[in-house]
Amino acid sequence: MTQAAGQWARRIDPADVRELMTETNDGIIAVAGLALGLAGAEIGPFSAQLIVLISSVAGALSVFGVKLGEAMADREAHLAIAAEERRLMERSPDEEMTELADWFTGRGVSPQTARQVARELSAGDGLSAQLQLEYGIEQVTTRRSAWGAALRAGAAFLIGSLGPVLATFFVTSRWRTGYTLITAVLALTITSALLSALGRARFWSTTLRTLGIGLATLAGTFALGQLLA
Repeated sequence: MTQAAGQWARRIDPADVRELMTETNDGIIAVAGLALGLAGAEIGPFSAQLIVLISSVAGALSVFGVKLGEAMADREAHLAIAAEERRLMERSPDEEMTELADWFTGRGVSPQTARQVARELSAGDGLSAQLQLEYGIEQVTTRRSAWGAALRAGAAFLIGSLGPVLATFFVTSRWRTGYTLITAVLALTITSALLSALGRARFWSTTLRTLGIGLATLAGTFALGQLLA
């Protein structure tokens, strides 16, 4: 069981984990900060519930839309680059193979070995090799992957915002500020632990940095709410 879990963890892309935890932290801090600001301003329960709920949903939809637009833009750029590289390979294959060989020689490979590697790559999937080595494109973004990334980002924000939303609806006004603060600290600690375990980050530095930013934001919004009350 432990070995299977370790193999599963190694297959996870740390960059994906960092991105998802960032979106989750955004949901925690943004909505908890708003809830505390409303508490500081002594906004009525019904109005606070409505505002916090709307901000949670609106934030998730905003993250979803931004991520989808970014992923689709990447897809269009990847397709344009792939089309251009395909055209160059059809028009001047020897020149493109030389570019591949030059890429390897520029990184310390002997010219003879570099030419042999370039020749073998070109005989196989030469386009993929060109895209990966010259442009860092390991895989052209698909519509499915673009939508999947957008949905994951929106869901991560929404999950992060659940704590303050539940506090606004189910915790009495007397305890709401403390509950929101505690749940935010716990949630940020959990995301830091996940980031450390799966995203190859240092636990203590990540946790202290995340909590520092989060608590400063929450304190600022609460103080602003009190000033505007």
